Amino acid sequence: MINCLRVRASTVLVAVLWMALALPLFGWAAAQGSALPIAFAVASALTWIAGGRAAALWMRSAIPGSMPQGDTGRGSDRIALLVCICDDLDASAIIRSSHQDVAVDVVLLDDSRDPDVIARVDDLAAARGWHVIRRAERSGFKAGNLNAGIAELRGRYDAFLICDSDVVLDPGVARISSAALADPTVAVAQASPAASPGRSRFARYFGPLLATHLGVTRRGRGAHGVTAFLGRGALVRAAALEDVAGFPETVAEDLAMTVRLRRRGWRIVDVDAAFTEDYPIDYAAFRVQMRKTAEGAVEFLRHPGQMRGLRFREGLDLALETALVPVTALAGAATLVTGAALAGIGTPPPIWVMLVSTFAASAPLLPEAVRRARTQRFAAGAAFALTAGLLYASTTFVVLAAVIRTVLGRRATFWVTPKTASHRGASGTAALLRDELVLVPLLAVGAVLASGSLAAVVGPIGPAAMATLFAVGMLPRSRRGLVVPAPRARSASSLSHRAVAAPPRGAFPTRSRTLVS
Repeated sequence: MINCLRVRASTVLVAVLWMALALPLFGWAAAQGSALPIAFAVASALTWIAGGRAAALWMRSAIPGSMPQGDTGRGSDRIALLVCICDDLDASAIIRSSHQDVAVDVVLLDDSRDPDVIARVDDLAAARGWHVIRRAERSGFKAGNLNAGIAELRGRYDAFLICDSDVVLDPGVARISSAALADPTVAVAQASPAASPGRSRFARYFGPLLATHLGVTRRGRGAHGVTAFLGRGALVRAAALEDVAGFPETVAEDLAMTVRLRRRGWRIVDVDAAFTEDYPIDYAAFRVQMRKTAEGAVEFLRHPGQMRGLRFREGLDLALETALVPVTALAGAATLVTGAALAGIGTPPPIWVMLVSTFAASAPLLPEAVRRARTQRFAAGAAFALTAGLLYASTTFVVLAAVIRTVLGRRATFWVTPKTASHRGASGTAALLRDELVLVPLLAVGAVLASGSLAAVVGPIGPAAMATLFAVGMLPRSRRGLVVPAPRARSASSLSHRAVAAPPRGAFPTRSRTLVS
Protein backbone atom coordinates (compact mmCIF):
# COMPACT_ATOMS: atom_id res chain seq x y z
CA MET A 1 0.00 0.00 0.00
CA ILE A 2 2.81 2.41 0.90
CA ASN A 3 4.62 1.67 -2.36
CA CYS A 4 1.41 2.19 -4.32
CA LEU A 5 0.94 5.58 -2.70
CA ARG A 6 4.54 6.52 -3.55
CA VAL A 7 3.97 5.58 -7.19
CA ARG A 8 0.81 7.67 -7.37
CA ALA A 9 2.53 10.53 -5.58
CA SER A 10 5.32 10.60 -8.16
CA THR A 11 2.77 10.74 -10.99
CA VAL A 12 0.73 13.48 -9.31
CA LEU A 13 3.85 15.50 -8.48
CA VAL A 14 5.12 15.44 -12.06
CA ALA A 15 1.66 16.23 -13.48
CA VAL A 16 1.22 19.19 -11.13
CA LEU A 17 4.69 20.49 -11.92
CA TRP A 18 4.05 20.18 -15.66
CA MET A 19 0.81 22.15 -15.36
CA ALA A 20 2.47 24.78 -13.19
CA LEU A 21 5.05 25.34 -15.94
CA ALA A 22 2.79 24.88 -18.98
CA LEU A 23 0.09 27.36 -17.91
CA PRO A 24 2.37 30.43 -17.78
CA LEU A 25 4.05 29.28 -20.99
CA PHE A 26 0.75 29.17 -22.89
CA GLY A 27 -0.25 32.43 -21.22
CA TRP A 28 2.88 34.09 -22.61
CA ALA A 29 2.29 32.53 -26.04
CA ALA A 30 -1.34 33.69 -26.18
CA ALA A 31 -0.31 37.23 -25.26
CA GLN A 32 1.94 37.41 -28.33
CA GLY A 33 -1.07 37.27 -30.62
CA SER A 34 0.34 35.02 -33.37
CA ALA A 35 0.60 31.34 -34.28
CA LEU A 36 4.39 31.11 -33.98
CA PRO A 37 4.52 31.45 -30.15
CA ILE A 38 1.67 28.94 -29.82
CA ALA A 39 3.61 26.42 -31.93
CA PHE A 40 6.66 27.02 -29.77
CA ALA A 41 4.64 26.49 -26.59
CA VAL A 42 3.08 23.24 -27.84
CA ALA A 43 6.48 21.84 -28.89
CA SER A 44 8.08 22.84 -25.59
CA ALA A 45 5.25 21.32 -23.54
CA LEU A 46 5.66 18.02 -25.39
CA THR A 47 9.38 17.87 -24.56
CA TRP A 48 8.49 18.57 -20.95
CA ILE A 49 6.19 15.53 -20.91
CA ALA A 50 9.11 13.32 -21.94
CA GLY A 51 11.32 14.87 -19.28
CA GLY A 52 8.61 14.56 -16.65
CA ARG A 53 8.13 10.89 -17.44
CA ALA A 54 11.87 10.28 -17.05
CA ALA A 55 11.84 12.10 -13.71
CA ALA A 56 8.83 10.09 -12.50
CA LEU A 57 10.49 6.80 -13.47
CA TRP A 58 13.62 7.85 -11.61
CA MET A 59 11.58 8.55 -8.47
CA ARG A 60 9.72 5.25 -8.76
CA SER A 61 12.91 3.28 -9.35
CA ALA A 62 13.93 3.96 -5.75
CA ILE A 63 10.84 2.10 -4.51
CA PRO A 64 11.86 -1.35 -3.17
CA GLY A 65 10.66 -4.16 -5.37
CA SER A 66 10.92 -7.91 -5.54
CA MET A 67 12.04 -10.24 -8.29
CA PRO A 68 11.89 -14.03 -8.58
CA GLN A 69 15.15 -15.30 -7.13
CA GLY A 70 15.25 -18.67 -8.86
CA ASP A 71 15.41 -20.84 -5.74
CA THR A 72 11.76 -21.90 -5.45
CA GLY A 73 9.45 -23.91 -7.61
CA ARG A 74 10.00 -26.09 -10.61
CA GLY A 75 10.04 -24.40 -13.97
CA SER A 76 10.95 -25.50 -17.47
CA ASP A 77 12.88 -28.76 -17.80
CA ARG A 78 13.63 -28.59 -21.52
CA ILE A 79 15.20 -25.31 -22.59
CA ALA A 80 16.60 -24.35 -25.97
CA LEU A 81 18.97 -21.40 -26.26
CA LEU A 82 18.01 -19.73 -29.55
CA VAL A 83 20.74 -17.49 -30.98
CA CYS A 84 19.73 -15.20 -33.85
CA ILE A 85 22.56 -14.61 -36.34
CA CYS A 86 22.57 -12.44 -39.45
CA ASP A 87 26.12 -12.10 -40.76
CA ASP A 88 27.18 -11.01 -37.27
CA LEU A 89 28.46 -14.23 -35.72
CA ASP A 90 30.22 -13.71 -32.39
CA ALA A 91 31.43 -17.18 -31.49
CA SER A 92 33.01 -16.21 -28.18
CA ALA A 93 29.82 -14.56 -26.92
CA ILE A 94 27.68 -17.55 -27.91
CA ILE A 95 30.05 -19.99 -26.22
CA ARG A 96 29.98 -17.98 -23.01
CA SER A 97 26.17 -17.79 -23.11
CA SER A 98 25.94 -21.55 -23.56
CA HIS A 99 27.69 -22.13 -20.21
CA GLN A 100 24.52 -22.18 -18.13
CA ASP A 101 24.36 -23.92 -14.77
CA VAL A 102 21.40 -26.00 -15.99
CA ALA A 103 21.17 -28.01 -19.17
CA VAL A 104 20.28 -26.10 -22.34
CA ASP A 105 20.41 -27.10 -25.99
CA VAL A 106 21.99 -24.47 -28.24
CA VAL A 107 20.27 -23.80 -31.56
CA LEU A 108 21.77 -21.30 -34.01
CA LEU A 109 19.11 -19.57 -36.12
CA ASP A 110 21.28 -18.46 -39.00
CA ASP A 111 19.96 -15.88 -41.45
CA SER A 112 23.40 -15.09 -42.85
CA ARG A 113 24.11 -14.55 -46.53
CA ASP A 114 27.89 -14.23 -46.38
CA PRO A 115 29.41 -17.64 -47.32
CA ASP A 116 32.31 -17.08 -44.92
CA VAL A 117 29.95 -16.45 -42.02
CA ILE A 118 27.81 -19.46 -42.96
CA ALA A 119 30.91 -21.65 -42.98
CA ARG A 120 31.98 -20.36 -39.56
CA VAL A 121 28.51 -21.00 -38.16
CA ASP A 122 28.62 -24.59 -39.44
CA ASP A 123 32.13 -25.12 -38.07
CA LEU A 124 31.16 -23.75 -34.66
CA ALA A 125 28.05 -25.92 -34.50
CA ALA A 126 29.96 -29.05 -35.55
CA ALA A 127 32.70 -28.44 -32.99
CA ARG A 128 30.21 -27.88 -30.16
CA GLY A 129 27.50 -30.36 -31.13
CA TRP A 130 24.95 -27.59 -31.66
CA HIS A 131 22.03 -27.49 -34.06
CA VAL A 132 21.75 -25.00 -36.95
CA ILE A 133 18.44 -23.96 -38.51
CA ARG A 134 18.24 -21.95 -41.72
CA ARG A 135 15.04 -20.95 -43.47
CA ALA A 136 14.57 -21.05 -47.20
CA GLU A 137 12.59 -17.82 -47.38
CA ARG A 138 13.78 -14.93 -45.23
CA SER A 139 10.91 -12.66 -44.26
CA GLY A 140 9.50 -11.13 -41.12
CA PHE A 141 12.74 -9.66 -39.79
CA LYS A 142 14.19 -11.17 -36.60
CA ALA A 143 10.73 -12.34 -35.54
CA GLY A 144 10.40 -14.37 -38.72
CA ASN A 145 13.72 -16.04 -37.99
CA LEU A 146 12.55 -16.95 -34.48
CA ASN A 147 9.19 -18.20 -35.69
CA ALA A 148 10.79 -20.43 -38.31
CA GLY A 149 13.15 -21.97 -35.78
CA ILE A 150 10.47 -22.47 -33.14
CA ALA A 151 8.17 -24.09 -35.70
CA GLU A 152 10.87 -26.67 -36.48
CA LEU A 153 11.44 -27.30 -32.77
CA ARG A 154 7.77 -27.47 -31.80
CA GLY A 155 7.02 -29.98 -29.07
CA ARG A 156 10.66 -30.60 -28.14
CA TYR A 157 11.10 -27.82 -25.58
CA ASP A 158 9.16 -26.21 -22.73
CA ALA A 159 10.77 -22.80 -23.13
CA PHE A 160 13.13 -20.86 -25.37
CA LEU A 161 15.93 -18.62 -24.14
CA ILE A 162 16.14 -15.80 -26.69
CA CYS A 163 19.60 -14.48 -27.45
CA ASP A 164 21.34 -12.30 -30.05
CA SER A 165 24.79 -13.11 -31.36
CA ASP A 166 26.52 -10.39 -29.33
CA VAL A 167 24.65 -11.14 -26.09
CA VAL A 168 26.52 -12.82 -23.21
CA LEU A 169 24.21 -14.43 -20.67
CA ASP A 170 25.26 -14.85 -17.05
CA PRO A 171 25.51 -18.55 -16.08
CA GLY A 172 22.38 -18.42 -13.92
CA VAL A 173 19.99 -16.85 -16.41
CA ALA A 174 18.37 -20.13 -17.53
CA ARG A 175 17.98 -21.46 -13.98
CA ILE A 176 16.58 -18.27 -12.44
CA SER A 177 14.29 -17.59 -15.38
CA SER A 178 13.07 -21.19 -15.41
CA ALA A 179 12.07 -20.94 -11.76
CA ALA A 180 10.03 -17.83 -12.57
CA LEU A 181 8.13 -19.87 -15.15
CA ALA A 182 7.02 -22.21 -12.36
CA ASP A 183 4.14 -19.75 -12.06
CA PRO A 184 1.77 -20.95 -14.81
CA THR A 185 0.64 -17.38 -15.56
CA VAL A 186 4.16 -16.18 -16.46
CA ALA A 187 5.04 -16.23 -20.16
CA VAL A 188 8.35 -14.36 -20.10
CA ALA A 189 11.12 -14.09 -17.53
CA GLN A 190 13.24 -11.08 -18.52
CA ALA A 191 16.86 -10.63 -17.39
CA SER A 192 18.54 -7.23 -16.95
CA PRO A 193 20.75 -5.82 -19.74
CA ALA A 194 24.08 -4.02 -19.51
CA ALA A 195 26.72 -3.03 -22.04
CA SER A 196 29.72 -5.32 -22.44
CA PRO A 197 33.21 -3.83 -22.02
CA GLY A 198 33.54 -1.56 -25.01
CA ARG A 199 35.88 -2.24 -27.91
CA SER A 200 36.16 1.46 -28.69
CA ARG A 201 36.44 4.69 -26.77
CA PHE A 202 32.92 5.60 -27.86
CA ALA A 203 31.44 2.36 -26.49
CA ARG A 204 33.46 2.48 -23.27
CA TYR A 205 32.40 6.03 -22.49
CA PHE A 206 28.70 5.86 -23.35
CA GLY A 207 28.10 2.12 -22.78
CA PRO A 208 27.42 2.30 -19.00
CA LEU A 209 24.40 4.48 -19.77
CA LEU A 210 22.60 1.37 -21.05
CA ALA A 211 22.48 -0.41 -17.68
CA THR A 212 21.66 2.74 -15.72
CA HIS A 213 18.95 4.00 -18.04
CA LEU A 214 17.26 0.65 -18.60
CA GLY A 215 17.61 -0.19 -14.91
CA VAL A 216 15.81 3.00 -13.90
CA THR A 217 13.19 2.55 -16.63
CA ARG A 218 12.47 -1.09 -15.81
CA ARG A 219 12.28 -0.52 -12.04
CA GLY A 220 10.15 2.57 -12.53
CA ARG A 221 7.73 0.86 -14.88
CA GLY A 222 7.72 -2.26 -12.70
CA ALA A 223 6.67 -0.18 -9.68
CA HIS A 224 3.74 1.00 -11.81
CA GLY A 225 2.86 -2.58 -12.70
CA VAL A 226 4.26 -2.67 -16.23
CA THR A 227 7.03 -5.02 -17.36
CA ALA A 228 8.18 -5.31 -20.96
CA PHE A 229 9.80 -8.03 -23.04
CA LEU A 230 13.12 -6.70 -24.40
CA GLY A 231 13.55 -9.16 -27.26
CA ARG A 232 16.71 -10.82 -25.90
CA GLY A 233 17.99 -12.14 -22.61
CA ALA A 234 14.59 -13.63 -21.84
CA LEU A 235 13.12 -17.09 -21.31
CA VAL A 236 9.79 -17.47 -23.14
CA ARG A 237 7.30 -20.22 -22.41
CA ALA A 238 6.61 -22.40 -25.46
CA ALA A 239 2.92 -22.73 -24.57
CA ALA A 240 2.57 -18.94 -24.47
CA LEU A 241 4.13 -18.67 -27.92
CA GLU A 242 1.63 -21.20 -29.22
CA ASP A 243 -1.22 -19.29 -27.61
CA VAL A 244 -0.33 -15.97 -29.30
CA ALA A 245 0.68 -17.54 -32.64
CA GLY A 246 4.36 -16.71 -32.32
CA PHE A 247 6.32 -13.47 -32.47
CA PRO A 248 4.71 -10.55 -34.35
CA GLU A 249 6.74 -10.12 -37.53
CA THR A 250 7.50 -6.42 -37.21
CA VAL A 251 10.69 -4.42 -36.65
CA ALA A 252 9.73 -3.72 -33.01
CA GLU A 253 8.88 -7.35 -32.30
CA ASP A 254 9.69 -6.98 -28.59
CA LEU A 255 7.10 -4.24 -28.09
CA ALA A 256 4.49 -5.98 -30.23
CA MET A 257 5.09 -9.24 -28.35
CA THR A 258 4.62 -7.48 -25.02
CA VAL A 259 1.23 -6.23 -26.18
CA ARG A 260 0.20 -9.56 -27.68
CA LEU A 261 1.00 -11.49 -24.50
CA ARG A 262 -0.67 -9.01 -22.17
CA ARG A 263 -3.83 -9.00 -24.27
CA ARG A 264 -4.04 -12.76 -23.76
CA GLY A 265 -3.53 -12.40 -20.01
CA TRP A 266 0.04 -13.68 -19.85
CA ARG A 267 2.45 -12.06 -17.40
CA ILE A 268 5.97 -10.78 -18.04
CA VAL A 269 8.28 -10.60 -15.05
CA ASP A 270 11.75 -9.24 -14.40
CA VAL A 271 14.18 -11.68 -12.81
CA ASP A 272 17.34 -11.16 -10.79
CA ALA A 273 19.69 -12.23 -13.57
CA ALA A 274 21.74 -10.29 -16.10
CA PHE A 275 23.23 -10.30 -19.57
CA THR A 276 25.57 -8.02 -21.48
CA GLU A 277 25.49 -6.91 -25.09
CA ASP A 278 27.53 -4.72 -27.41
CA TYR A 279 27.01 -0.99 -27.29
CA PRO A 280 27.25 0.78 -30.70
CA ILE A 281 30.93 0.81 -31.54
CA ASP A 282 30.98 4.35 -32.94
CA TYR A 283 28.82 7.31 -33.86
CA ALA A 284 27.80 5.83 -37.21
CA ALA A 285 26.53 2.66 -35.52
CA PHE A 286 24.74 4.75 -32.91
CA ARG A 287 22.85 6.60 -35.65
CA VAL A 288 21.80 3.29 -37.21
CA GLN A 289 20.42 2.13 -33.88
CA MET A 290 18.50 5.37 -33.36
CA ARG A 291 17.05 5.13 -36.88
CA LYS A 292 15.85 1.58 -36.32
CA THR A 293 14.29 2.53 -32.97
CA ALA A 294 12.43 5.48 -34.47
CA GLU A 295 11.12 3.56 -37.49
CA GLY A 296 9.96 0.63 -35.38
CA ALA A 297 8.21 2.95 -32.91
CA VAL A 298 6.35 4.88 -35.59
CA GLU A 299 5.29 1.69 -37.38
CA PHE A 300 3.89 0.35 -34.12
CA LEU A 301 2.08 3.61 -33.30
CA ARG A 302 0.46 3.64 -36.75
CA HIS A 303 -1.73 0.76 -35.55
CA PRO A 304 -3.10 1.81 -32.14
CA GLY A 305 -5.88 -0.73 -32.35
CA GLN A 306 -3.48 -3.50 -31.41
CA MET A 307 -3.46 -2.20 -27.83
CA ARG A 308 -7.18 -2.73 -27.37
CA GLY A 309 -7.87 -4.97 -24.42
CA LEU A 310 -4.96 -3.70 -22.35
CA ARG A 311 -5.55 -2.01 -19.04
CA PHE A 312 -5.63 1.76 -19.49
CA ARG A 313 -2.50 2.22 -17.37
CA GLU A 314 -0.58 -0.35 -19.37
CA GLY A 315 -1.70 1.03 -22.71
CA LEU A 316 -0.79 4.57 -21.72
CA ASP A 317 2.63 3.49 -20.43
CA LEU A 318 3.42 1.54 -23.59
CA ALA A 319 2.27 4.40 -25.80
CA LEU A 320 4.40 6.93 -23.92
CA GLU A 321 7.46 4.71 -23.89
CA THR A 322 7.13 3.97 -27.60
CA ALA A 323 6.50 7.57 -28.60
CA LEU A 324 9.41 8.91 -26.56
CA VAL A 325 12.05 8.88 -29.32
CA PRO A 326 9.98 10.09 -32.33
CA VAL A 327 7.95 12.68 -30.41
CA THR A 328 11.02 14.10 -28.68
CA ALA A 329 12.77 14.47 -32.04
CA LEU A 330 9.75 16.18 -33.63
CA ALA A 331 9.10 18.45 -30.67
CA GLY A 332 12.78 19.23 -30.22
CA ALA A 333 13.22 20.25 -33.84
CA ALA A 334 10.05 22.34 -33.72
CA THR A 335 11.20 24.05 -30.54
CA LEU A 336 14.54 24.97 -32.09
CA VAL A 337 13.03 26.29 -35.32
CA THR A 338 10.18 28.26 -33.75
CA GLY A 339 12.38 29.53 -30.94
CA ALA A 340 14.95 30.82 -33.41
CA ALA A 341 12.20 32.38 -35.52
CA LEU A 342 10.78 34.16 -32.47
CA ALA A 343 14.22 35.49 -31.60
CA GLY A 344 14.55 36.67 -35.20
CA ILE A 345 11.41 38.82 -34.95
CA GLY A 346 12.47 40.34 -31.65
CA THR A 347 10.25 38.31 -29.27
CA PRO A 348 12.57 35.63 -27.90
CA PRO A 349 11.05 32.99 -25.61
CA PRO A 350 11.49 33.54 -21.86
CA ILE A 351 14.84 32.30 -20.56
CA TRP A 352 13.16 30.15 -17.91
CA VAL A 353 11.35 28.22 -20.65
CA MET A 354 14.63 27.39 -22.36
CA LEU A 355 16.13 26.27 -19.04
CA VAL A 356 13.18 23.98 -18.32
CA SER A 357 13.40 22.51 -21.83
CA THR A 358 17.12 21.86 -21.38
CA PHE A 359 16.48 20.07 -18.09
CA ALA A 360 13.63 18.03 -19.60
CA ALA A 361 15.79 16.93 -22.53
CA SER A 362 18.61 15.83 -20.21
CA ALA A 363 16.37 14.12 -17.63
CA PRO A 364 16.88 10.56 -19.00
CA LEU A 365 20.68 11.06 -18.75
CA LEU A 366 20.75 12.36 -15.18
CA PRO A 367 20.78 8.99 -13.34
CA GLU A 368 24.01 7.99 -15.11
CA ALA A 369 25.48 11.48 -14.63
CA VAL A 370 24.72 11.29 -10.91
CA ARG A 371 26.22 7.80 -10.70
CA ARG A 372 29.46 9.04 -12.26
CA ALA A 373 29.51 12.07 -10.01
CA ARG A 374 29.21 9.81 -6.96
CA THR A 375 31.64 7.09 -8.03
CA GLN A 376 34.21 9.32 -9.74
CA ARG A 377 33.91 13.05 -9.19
CA PHE A 378 31.43 15.82 -9.83
CA ALA A 379 33.27 17.00 -12.93
CA ALA A 380 32.95 13.52 -14.48
CA GLY A 381 29.19 13.53 -13.99
CA ALA A 382 28.81 17.04 -15.39
CA ALA A 383 31.00 16.22 -18.39
CA PHE A 384 28.96 13.10 -19.14
CA ALA A 385 25.64 14.97 -18.91
CA LEU A 386 26.93 17.57 -21.36
CA THR A 387 28.54 15.11 -23.79
CA ALA A 388 25.65 12.63 -23.80
CA GLY A 389 23.20 15.49 -24.20
CA LEU A 390 25.07 16.69 -27.26
CA LEU A 391 25.21 13.12 -28.60
CA TYR A 392 21.45 12.63 -28.47
CA ALA A 393 20.77 16.14 -29.73
CA SER A 394 23.00 15.39 -32.71
CA THR A 395 20.64 12.58 -33.79
CA THR A 396 17.65 14.94 -34.04
CA PHE A 397 17.60 14.95 -37.82
CA VAL A 398 18.38 11.28 -38.44
CA VAL A 399 15.46 10.42 -36.14
CA LEU A 400 13.28 13.14 -37.68
CA ALA A 401 13.96 11.83 -41.19
CA ALA A 402 13.12 8.27 -40.09
CA VAL A 403 9.88 9.46 -38.49
CA ILE A 404 8.83 11.42 -41.58
CA ARG A 405 9.54 8.53 -43.96
CA THR A 406 7.67 6.02 -41.79
CA VAL A 407 4.71 8.33 -41.14
CA LEU A 408 4.37 8.85 -44.89
CA GLY A 409 3.90 5.11 -45.36
CA ARG A 410 7.34 3.66 -45.91
CA ARG A 411 7.77 0.33 -44.14
CA ALA A 412 10.17 0.25 -41.25
CA THR A 413 13.50 -1.43 -42.00
CA PHE A 414 15.36 -3.83 -39.74
CA TRP A 415 18.67 -1.95 -39.78
CA VAL A 416 21.59 -4.10 -38.66
CA THR A 417 23.83 -2.12 -36.32
CA PRO A 418 27.41 -2.36 -37.64
CA LYS A 419 29.75 -4.34 -35.42
CA THR A 420 32.95 -2.84 -36.85
CA ALA A 421 34.14 0.74 -36.60
CA SER A 422 33.66 3.00 -39.59
CA HIS A 423 36.71 4.40 -41.35
CA ARG A 424 35.59 6.99 -43.84
CA GLY A 425 36.89 10.04 -45.62
CA ALA A 426 35.20 13.35 -46.30
CA SER A 427 32.76 11.92 -48.87
CA GLY A 428 31.75 9.11 -46.52
CA THR A 429 31.19 11.59 -43.72
CA ALA A 430 28.97 13.67 -45.99
CA ALA A 431 26.97 10.53 -46.81
CA LEU A 432 26.61 9.84 -43.09
CA LEU A 433 25.10 13.31 -42.63
CA ARG A 434 22.74 13.16 -45.60
CA ASP A 435 19.64 13.66 -43.42
CA GLU A 436 21.12 16.87 -42.05
CA LEU A 437 22.08 18.02 -45.54
CA VAL A 438 18.47 17.60 -46.68
CA LEU A 439 16.45 18.75 -43.67
CA VAL A 440 18.52 21.63 -42.31
CA PRO A 441 18.22 23.83 -45.44
CA LEU A 442 14.46 23.17 -45.60
CA LEU A 443 13.93 24.00 -41.94
CA ALA A 444 16.25 27.01 -42.12
CA VAL A 445 14.31 28.45 -45.07
CA GLY A 446 11.04 27.85 -43.26
CA ALA A 447 12.31 29.59 -40.12
CA VAL A 448 13.53 32.59 -42.14
CA LEU A 449 10.24 32.88 -44.04
CA ALA A 450 8.25 32.65 -40.80
CA SER A 451 10.30 35.29 -39.02
CA GLY A 452 11.67 37.45 -41.81
CA SER A 453 15.08 37.33 -40.16
CA LEU A 454 18.23 35.49 -41.23
CA ALA A 455 19.06 34.97 -37.56
CA ALA A 456 16.40 32.23 -37.48
CA VAL A 457 18.72 29.82 -39.28
CA VAL A 458 20.59 29.31 -36.01
CA GLY A 459 17.89 26.95 -34.68
CA PRO A 460 18.19 24.03 -37.10
CA ILE A 461 21.93 24.54 -37.52
CA GLY A 462 22.59 23.68 -33.85
CA PRO A 463 21.90 19.90 -33.92
CA ALA A 464 23.49 19.65 -37.38
CA ALA A 465 26.68 21.22 -36.05
CA MET A 466 26.76 18.68 -33.21
CA ALA A 467 26.25 15.81 -35.67
CA THR A 468 29.08 17.16 -37.80
CA LEU A 469 31.33 17.38 -34.75
CA PHE A 470 30.76 13.71 -33.86
CA ALA A 471 31.01 12.55 -37.48
CA VAL A 472 34.23 14.45 -38.18
CA GLY A 473 35.71 12.84 -35.09
CA MET A 474 35.55 9.50 -36.95
CA LEU A 475 37.66 10.68 -39.86
CA PRO A 476 40.68 8.33 -40.08
CA ARG A 477 43.99 10.03 -39.45
CA SER A 478 47.58 8.95 -39.46
CA ARG A 479 49.81 9.51 -36.46
CA ARG A 480 50.92 12.75 -38.07
CA GLY A 481 47.33 13.92 -38.30
CA LEU A 482 46.92 13.47 -42.05
CA VAL A 483 43.78 11.93 -43.45
CA VAL A 484 44.41 8.44 -44.77
CA PRO A 485 42.39 6.86 -47.58
CA ALA A 486 39.19 5.21 -46.40
CA PRO A 487 38.84 1.51 -47.16
CA ARG A 488 36.11 0.38 -49.53
CA ALA A 489 32.73 -0.07 -47.83
CA ARG A 490 31.10 -3.46 -47.67
CA SER A 491 27.52 -4.48 -47.28
CA ALA A 492 25.98 -5.67 -44.04
CA SER A 493 26.17 -9.26 -45.21
CA SER A 494 29.96 -9.12 -45.17
CA LEU A 495 30.49 -7.66 -41.72
CA SER A 496 33.64 -9.18 -40.27
CA HIS A 497 33.56 -11.43 -37.26
CA ARG A 498 35.49 -9.76 -34.51
CA ALA A 499 37.94 -12.64 -34.25
CA VAL A 500 39.14 -12.23 -37.83
CA ALA A 501 42.66 -10.84 -37.96
CA ALA A 502 42.13 -8.68 -41.04
CA PRO A 503 41.40 -5.02 -40.26
CA PRO A 504 37.66 -4.24 -40.26
CA ARG A 505 36.13 -2.16 -42.99
CA GLY A 506 33.33 0.36 -42.73
CA ALA A 507 29.78 -0.77 -43.24
CA PHE A 508 27.22 1.98 -42.82
CA PRO A 509 24.35 2.02 -43.16
CA THR A 510 22.99 -1.16 -44.65
CA ARG A 511 19.65 -2.86 -44.53
CA SER A 512 19.40 -6.44 -43.44
CA ARG A 513 18.80 -8.13 -46.78
CA THR A 514 18.00 -11.37 -45.00
CA LEU A 515 15.49 -9.83 -42.59
CA VAL A 516 13.55 -7.42 -44.75
CA SER A 517 10.14 -8.83 -45.58
